[in-house]
Parts: sequence; C-alpha cells; structure tokens
Amino acid sequence: MSPRVRHEEEKEQMRQLILEAAIAITTEVGYENLSMRKIATRIGYTPTTIYLYYKDKEAITADLMMIIYQEIVSNVQQIFNENQHLRLDQQFKLALETFIETIARQPEMSKVIVSSGAKAMFNSDSGDEDEEHGVDLMQQLLVLGQQQGLFRPLDENVSWMILTALIGFSINAIENEMYNQPNWKELVHLYTEFLIHGLVPKEVK
Repeated sequence: MSPRVRHEEEKEQMRQLILEAAIAITTEVGYENLSMRKIATRIGYTPTTIYLYYKDKEAITADLMMIIYQEIVSNVQQIFNENQHLRLDQQFKLALETFIETIARQPEMSKVIVSSGAKAMFNSDSGDEDEEHGVDLMQQLLVLGQQQGLFRPLDENVSWMILTALIGFSINAIENEMYNQPNWKELVHLYTEFLIHGLVPKEVK
C-alpha cells in the first residue's frame, strides 16, 4: 500500500470516528450540547485535530445528510435496475418505499440531522446542487410517467412536495420508533400507496 493510499484511509477512518462520536453525543445530550471539544474528548484527540476535518458541527451535519442522500440514491437506482420488467408507476412506488426505509435504517443519524434544524434533504430552495439533483430526478420520473400515460398531468412543484412528504413521514417514523413495529412494512406500503394514488389518472388506478 502506497503512503498516499494509507494516508487517505487514515483520513477516512478519522472522519468516521468523528461522525460516530457526533451521533453518540447528540443521542446522549442533544444537538444543542454537541461541541467540537466534546467530540475531541470522546475520541481522544485535541479539538485542533477535529477542526482539520470539519469547521463546525454544522459541517458534520451536512456530511451526515450527504451520507444518507447518497445511500438513498444508490438504493433507489438499484430498485429501478432490478425491476425494469415492471411498469414505471410500479417501480416508482418501490422507489418511494425504499426512500423511507433507507432513512429509517439510520435512525440515530437522521435524528442528528432533524435536531440540528438543518434544511430537509432534497429541499429545492436550499441552494445545494445535490439536493436540487434529487428534486430534478423526481421531476424527470414524473414527466416520463406522464408521457407513458401512467401519471396525470402534474405541476412542476409536485416533485418537491412528494419528497417533503416522504421526509416528513420518515422523520415521524423515527421520532416515534414506528420502524420497530411489526406492521412497519405495511405502514410504508399504505403511505406510498396513498401518494401514488394522487398521481395516476382514474383509468390507470
């Protein structure tokens, strides 16, 4: 292993330590009591070392948001790749379910994001290119569904409305630990069924 590769791996390991410490501290004492000094103490480094990786706790939150975002995108892409034999509206419903379940599988990480007061992921007004990409991707799928006669004509704002609804449901599920209930899968199914119902024309329903 070259020194450069080893250095990059060490940087990634430190980054993971910082993120894990931030999640643990927020879970224990709340986001308002999270500090770079507390993180440094927890993992046995000086605050100066932590600042080499993140300028403040808001930057840590942004990184956590990006981790979940990338996992959602990866999982949703996998859904479409593995279910090309299904109609687009059926693939779309599976993608919505996957979106919710991905967030719910990271409850502690998601709680940090929520408690930080950070803007919702994929918020089209956030100014973040990756978040805008999430809205754009949703809009592209809705337009394709319209072209195929599977979705009724929709306003261009529907994409971020759906994403907001998905995130809201996911956050509520995390705060109330609904993901631990035996009927969790059924709840997700019913909720996404409700969302899809508003998209499709009567003849397709």
